[in-house]
Amino acid sequence: MTTTQQGQIMFEQACMKVGILLSTSYESMASQIIFIILFGKLFHTALRRLYIPRLLSDMFVAIVIAKVQYIRVIFQVRLGLFFERFGNSMFSIYFFALGLEMDPFAVFDPPGKDGYIAYAGMISTLAITAICQKALVNNKVGLFAENSFRANLGLGTALAATGSPLLTRLITELKLSKTAAGQAAVRAGIFSDMIATSLMCIGNLIYHDDSMLSDSEQWKHPFYVAGIVAEIITLMVVSQWVLNKINEHNPEGRPIKGIYMTGLMVAVLFLCFLDKRLHMDVNLAGFMVGLALPREGRVSRVLINNLNFILNSAILPLYLVNVCFSIRHSELHMNPKVNLVINMPLLWPKLLISIAIGTVGKILGTVMTARFYGMKWLDAVALGQLLSIKGYYHIFCAYEAWNHLIINDTTFLALLCMIMLTSAITPLVGYGIAAWARRKARSQLMGLQFHKPGTELRIMMGLQGPQNLPIALTLVEAIRWTKESGNLTLYAIDMIELTERVAATLIKGEGSEAVEVTDKEVMDTRNQIGEALEAFQQESNDGIKVQRLLAISSFDDMDRDICICAEDVMAVLIIIPFHKSQRMDGSMDAGHVGFRQVNQKVLQHSPCSVGIMVDRGFGHTNQGSLSLVGKNIVVVFIGGWDDREALTVASHMSQHPAITLTVVRFLPDDVAGARDNVRSKMSHNPNQPFSSQEELQMQADDEFFTEFYKQHIANKEVGYVEKHVADGAELVMELRELESQYELFVVGKGRDRKSILTDGLDDWAECPELGPVGDVVASSEFSTTASALIIQQYDARKHYNVIDEEFMPF
Repeated sequence: MTTTQQGQIMFEQACMKVGILLSTSYESMASQIIFIILFGKLFHTALRRLYIPRLLSDMFVAIVIAKVQYIRVIFQVRLGLFFERFGNSMFSIYFFALGLEMDPFAVFDPPGKDGYIAYAGMISTLAITAICQKALVNNKVGLFAENSFRANLGLGTALAATGSPLLTRLITELKLSKTAAGQAAVRAGIFSDMIATSLMCIGNLIYHDDSMLSDSEQWKHPFYVAGIVAEIITLMVVSQWVLNKINEHNPEGRPIKGIYMTGLMVAVLFLCFLDKRLHMDVNLAGFMVGLALPREGRVSRVLINNLNFILNSAILPLYLVNVCFSIRHSELHMNPKVNLVINMPLLWPKLLISIAIGTVGKILGTVMTARFYGMKWLDAVALGQLLSIKGYYHIFCAYEAWNHLIINDTTFLALLCMIMLTSAITPLVGYGIAAWARRKARSQLMGLQFHKPGTELRIMMGLQGPQNLPIALTLVEAIRWTKESGNLTLYAIDMIELTERVAATLIKGEGSEAVEVTDKEVMDTRNQIGEALEAFQQESNDGIKVQRLLAISSFDDMDRDICICAEDVMAVLIIIPFHKSQRMDGSMDAGHVGFRQVNQKVLQHSPCSVGIMVDRGFGHTNQGSLSLVGKNIVVVFIGGWDDREALTVASHMSQHPAITLTVVRFLPDDVAGARDNVRSKMSHNPNQPFSSQEELQMQADDEFFTEFYKQHIANKEVGYVEKHVADGAELVMELRELESQYELFVVGKGRDRKSILTDGLDDWAECPELGPVGDVVASSEFSTTASALIIQQYDARKHYNVIDEEFMPF
């Protein structure tokens, strides 16, 4: 007896005890169903940290129940009746939810890059299916039990689809939704799923089973098809009006009345039953009905959330148990004592052929198209592997093909193993992409000064409410104007305090947001922000892409959410509002202590550069558009990392045709220079072989400013003023003289800047986190009309882990 056989005997003996316990404790059908659900939930929770898809955990539970004799005997008797009555139509709920999440009109739009990638992956899969046609009908290793056009087209179409629900959840959990491969995979996956499932529905209408229809029914079949088409068209017209009426009676912020949801589901079941009477498969009928309903609106969103919960908790685990309980149809010469398909030996040639068609075909077409659009080789291959993931839809297709004797038992088992294999490999690929993207982000200096021209510029904008929008959108509109071609993506993150009232209104979200807020006040605020951002994006003529994010937490943890989001989206600049607001009389109020704490922590822990915006009306006259009125902006340059970053921000603004930019460089006069020389001599160490940190900073400042002068000032693009001052008091006086001439001051925070020009300013600073100059321009005494943007550059010393600052690369 081999070690494997001994282990199997010991395992079955252990399961015998479990079976005895189950037989005494779980005698009713309902108890057995609950046990399956809890068993699957337990395994999914245990494997969740490994990013294992729910499909694998549910399939593992189903295989254990079907393969272990003692457990199978307990469940098969009572559940057999349940599966016999409801098993074949159980999957219609999944198809309905799948169709409800899709937009059928997207097919008629001109396909973009993602559409072409989806088409290419599907066509290459169908092409490989046609090329391997002889191998597919081979008696020994072939996949088909019948050699027909229906079998070849059905297999190719099914394998050309992507398990988009699994893929979307995987990309969300791995935080790949901001990477190029992740974004393309989600859109292309949904698109290919919609096309493949629609083709499957059309094939079901055309290639109906003639043996199941009488002569009169065959003659009437074209009329049945016409009836289904008429029903879908009518539903697409009527459903929008019906759902709008339901939304009117159930405003946002209030739970939807159960009578409406119940009535809607009854109507859906009736339409599926009607399609069944018209000789269409009830499961595919659910997809057609879901596709006809509009996906926008509150009712559809709530319906999708509730259906996904029911599907993941009960329907899909039970469906997989039903699949694993399948009794063999053919190939009785292979060990007749084996009754279930899942217990049959696996034929490896069939598994390899199915992998070659379903995976290699998908990757080949995807890589070729992605490379054509300029995607890197690694991203293109990763995208192909992500799109080759299989899901519940493919199990359904294999199960239905086996039921209709299109494939045999061993082929059915091979396809199940292929689906599980791709579901296990794809998370590893996704995890590799996530790790590579984060390593790439950490290998770059995430600041505007270090941003490569011509590449996508990513800016995160923190918003406390709609009052921050005018200045925020105006700043973004100004920064996006660059000579080098490159897109700007704005990530608008709503900063919401998590109070007890708000916490009570949180529900589980879908997509990029883990939670959704149903509090009426918060929803109204977010809706106002969303409408303004959408209008701003349309006015920018596709020059700016806007993405919404949410940081809903206590003030102690909000900075962590902001920094994590900035790292995930690989932003080079975070702009957040000042914690103080301007009163009607022009002075600044005391401010919000919580938001001040958040700003201080973001400045300390940010993975990129940070800007604090002090709003005194900048942008309020034109709601973010600079095309109608000019703006006078001044940049204060003293020296240091932060001032160089502020000058880089200003260099972007200078290229906007409606902006007049002036750079004011403050230099020490003779008195300040003499005092600085005395101070440096007193602190000089003759044994120190290298230049001091101040000398390195001054050298870097001169080199950077010289380059800026050549590019922007020499050609009269930017104005330039040079002022000599003796100390901080004279610096403040000069700034006050500039106050009436400019509408926005862009200044560096001056972190760790040791300049004689700012000596003494920190002693009476009200907000030290803004730096000496930033505190001056943000104070109520400075101005009532001039806004300010205080810039802190990404701390390069953290990036390089510098021990001795004299080796710091500038």
